Amino acid sequence: MYPITCPGGYNVPAKQGRFDVTGFCVTISDPTAAAEFAIVDDPEIKESWTTGRLLTTLTDQKGVLADVKVPASAGVGAIEWIPFETIKTRYGLSIYGTNYVVNSVCVYRR
Repeated sequence: MYPITCPGGYNVPAKQGRFDVTGFCVTISDPTAAAEFAIVDDPEIKESWTTGRLLTTLTDQKGVLADVKVPASAGVGAIEWIPFETIKTRYGLSIYGTNYVVNSVCVYRR
């Protein structure tokens, strides 16, 4: 977790991020293959956008909130992640994933 800061870099108490992330769930396309899914608090998201981006790599991404990897031998049908505490976002969420079913992504927020 990180403190919310103003454009000058000073901590801003009691200021909310765009929303609080409480977890995510995504269906795996092929349970016999490895899978990965990540959510990123992406500073490239503009204020006017209604959605985030689909990332092709996590290289050079600084705001990775969760990166869950499932080995091929696990044989599970879904990836689920629930943090111990809700995570406030600053910008908005972009996602990265491999071996997941399109339109099966559920990000839970408060």
